[in-house]
Amino acid sequence: MSSGKLAAAGLYRRASIACALLGLCGASLGASLTALKFRMVYTPCLGPNGGCQVGVMRCEDALSASWSIVGGLPISAWGSAAYLAVAVLAIGQLVRRGFLAGCAAALLGVLSLAVALVSLAYAVYAFAILRSPCPYCLSLYVVAALLLVSAAIVRRAADPREQFGLRAALRHRRASFIDAAFRLGMLLTIAAGLQSLAYHGMRHTVTVRDGCPEQAEPSPPAPIRVGDADAPVILAAYLDMSCSACKRKFKQLAGALRNNEFSRPVQLWIYHAPRHACDPAAFPAGFARSDDRARDDNACLAARAAECMEKLQAGAGFRLIGGLFALQDDRQPGQPLFTAERVGNRAVDLGMEIDPDDRDNPLFRCIDDDRGVLATITAHQRHAEALALAVPAIAVHAARDGEVDPNRPPYWIFGNTPFDDLGMYIELQAAPPAPAR
Repeated sequence: MSSGKLAAAGLYRRASIACALLGLCGASLGASLTALKFRMVYTPCLGPNGGCQVGVMRCEDALSASWSIVGGLPISAWGSAAYLAVAVLAIGQLVRRGFLAGCAAALLGVLSLAVALVSLAYAVYAFAILRSPCPYCLSLYVVAALLLVSAAIVRRAADPREQFGLRAALRHRRASFIDAAFRLGMLLTIAAGLQSLAYHGMRHTVTVRDGCPEQAEPSPPAPIRVGDADAPVILAAYLDMSCSACKRKFKQLAGALRNNEFSRPVQLWIYHAPRHACDPAAFPAGFARSDDRARDDNACLAARAAECMEKLQAGAGFRLIGGLFALQDDRQPGQPLFTAERVGNRAVDLGMEIDPDDRDNPLFRCIDDDRGVLATITAHQRHAEALALAVPAIAVHAARDGEVDPNRPPYWIFGNTPFDDLGMYIELQAAPPAPAR
């Protein structure tokens, strides 16, 4: 064998090995995303923080998007099936000469191109529209690009008899190519089908309340309430106004309430859960969920401002929360997110007649001196700590006589739970309780 043929054979083998490894890597990443999607939808309380956050990048937004499900199965499961098929094609070429009647290299190229095009479409959506790519998805985009290059090398270095395009295959090797494509289609179907059986079958082994907080004590009073006082469902939202995920959940909640998107009347209660102790004396053993960023951003100042705004002007506390969350889009370099000046200016924007430059105005006096407001926020923090909650969290309670029904446990929504699930939980809680057996 000539040196040129030996070099081509070596390149073909290395590229095939790369395709096999990339296929297995892509299948593993896809399986991990499918597992995360399952946990988000069916056991939200077992993983309220997701599990794939790197810096500001999270998987929750991508996995909660409508396009994350295709044909009743997470898109990641379809991707795993495709990557597994890639691995089989690559390994088949390594162990058997003329695998699939010599059509394996051509099919590997076609499948790799399809995977790359789908990945490109999802990457454009994640960056340009969703603006929230997830770390696992970014890894899959890299795998898809490397796979496309490796598959092109395999096809170029393959036996000359296997170097044919789709048009030539259909013209001169139609029977062999159709048979190989049918076998590949069967492999994809089996791989996707097994994942579908596992994904949907596991639903019957878990419940959405698995691992959820068990409330032993009644919920403390929540002065900031929005919605029908006689609603059959109460949504208790635990928020930290320095938290970006809380901002997203609050925006979704406020929009749904404003546009009457819920099928049943609901009342929203706001619980303040800043991630540092607003009254350190109330937590002598330390605050379990303390976060230096929340403290540096003066999250407690925002909570006190909202409660004071509600106390001074009924109904304005909720609007101020929306205004304070909006400050996340206008951060000042080297400055806390919340300052007295910024809070005062937001209050003025909402129609409160105060001078934000006057430290003795009613709002600032309340923030600085009102012990009742501080006690309310401390009660909220103790309640959230007793439940071991990570913000954002939304408890979907059944209501009775305008208060939480203690006889019916809540459903929970967390930062990584698809917002559409909230409507389902509202329906469940609004329905009459099942008769006792």
